[in-house]
Amino acid sequence: MGISEAIYKRGKTAGVFPSLSSRRDEAYMNFIEDARNLLLHAQQKPIGEYSKLLLKNAGKSMEPDIRSTEEAIDLLMNDNVLKTYYRIKRTLQESFWECTYNSLNMRKNDLLEALDDAEKIGPGTVTYDPEFSIPKYATSEIHIQPGGNVNEPLSGLLYDYGSKVFMGGAADNDMFADMQASSIGTPQNGEVNRILDLGCSAGVTTSALKRIYPDAEVYGIDVSSHMVRYAHARALEQDYDINFMQMLAEDLDFDNHHFDIVVANLLFHEVPVSISKKILSETLRVLRPGGSFTLIDFPGDKTRDVYTMFFGAMDAADNNEPFLPGFVRSNVEEIMEDIGFEMSPYDPNKFILAARIGFKPNN
Repeated sequence: MGISEAIYKRGKTAGVFPSLSSRRDEAYMNFIEDARNLLLHAQQKPIGEYSKLLLKNAGKSMEPDIRSTEEAIDLLMNDNVLKTYYRIKRTLQESFWECTYNSLNMRKNDLLEALDDAEKIGPGTVTYDPEFSIPKYATSEIHIQPGGNVNEPLSGLLYDYGSKVFMGGAADNDMFADMQASSIGTPQNGEVNRILDLGCSAGVTTSALKRIYPDAEVYGIDVSSHMVRYAHARALEQDYDINFMQMLAEDLDFDNHHFDIVVANLLFHEVPVSISKKILSETLRVLRPGGSFTLIDFPGDKTRDVYTMFFGAMDAADNNEPFLPGFVRSNVEEIMEDIGFEMSPYDPNKFILAARIGFKPNN
């Protein structure tokens, strides 16, 4: 069975996402996606208004500090409406992972064989080390994805299809990745020869960067060998020449001043703040003078209110995001400045995911 035939046995859906193993599974996932859109996404605004009214009536502070957030959790999670909302949120997350895992696991051997075969051909390359030492922080079952990013050989496929459902259609045809990639900063002299995508996971943003800069040498690195294996196969299907490597973002195996652009899309809220500081130092090292670094992630708490911090804390718990609250409270743009980046102004209220852009000084 060929690579494409094994991974896309029942064809593709919404772009390059592999279809699930049966029509029944796809119908169920369509139901889950619709339920998320109707019961979660469409209700976020009224749920927010309802929650803020409860806080106001109880005389609670709207400041985003830790104590106010803890008091908001104690109050709001004793409300039956909100308990039901967050129970539904968690249950739908569990349901789509269960279906995705069971469906893809039906043809696990064929899929793993296809990933093995994909390693041997290009365009592009993939390199990893079976003896790679995985740091403890990376072993969490992030997003409550079965096996997490490092302990399940099919994690790349799970994450890719799971993102499609989680985004409620926004990720279809890689639209969301294209939008995020279009927000990255360009080097001060406009010259782009080498690009690095930190924590590339399934390689969706990496491929979007290749679409924007087709002549650039593009690299995607991730702590998980399973992720980079799938990312390579996914890029191969699109005929993209990208180099995927298993590597720690806090210990980059690249020379000083090697890249014109470095990007980190939704990586920093998935690592401890102590590790994020090391990643930023390594990023500054491998950037050339005048090169740009774009960090796309959640805004810091200085621009939030207590309800937003409550919502984030509940999402961190229900979606198993253990490092999200710490990241939001770290106000990473200040850390970037301390480490040596020249920061561009940004509007944390413009998008739910703020793009902080920093440049390596020329001197």
